[in-house]
Amino acid sequence: MKRSPGFTLIELMVVIAIIGILAVTAVPLYHTYQQRAYGSEASLMLKRILDAEVMYFLEQNKFYPEDGSIIAIYHDDPQNKPEIINVKENLNILVPVGHFLDYYLVADNSPGNEFCVLRISADFTLFRDGSNEITARLTKDGKIDIM
Repeated sequence: MKRSPGFTLIELMVVIAIIGILAVTAVPLYHTYQQRAYGSEASLMLKRILDAEVMYFLEQNKFYPEDGSIIAIYHDDPQNKPEIINVKENLNILVPVGHFLDYYLVADNSPGNEFCVLRISADFTLFRDGSNEITARLTKDGKIDIM
């Protein structure tokens, strides 16, 4: 009997089993690397926005937003949302949307109590300790408390 070219059913099943085992071991690692990437992005954006707040305070002698309102920018907001445009114009920084991170910025400019608070959060774990947010408070003397 002449053997036809191709793979036998056993060979195909072995290859599919090997691919399945590799996939099962790769998915948790992928989620870990994705978590680290989002956590790194949150930390980097926290630093960039706080640096922009320091520059704004040095130029205006008050924090942004000036009226004490809360600026909330969510990951699914359109890029032309007024809050994003205002942050870009006032702080000279573009807050990225579509990256699964939500941003909350509030400032208190009352005399003797000037500070601003920035919180970056996600719906999933961002850091190894299990937290899903990072919060920082910036005072007028430049002190940053990360909570």
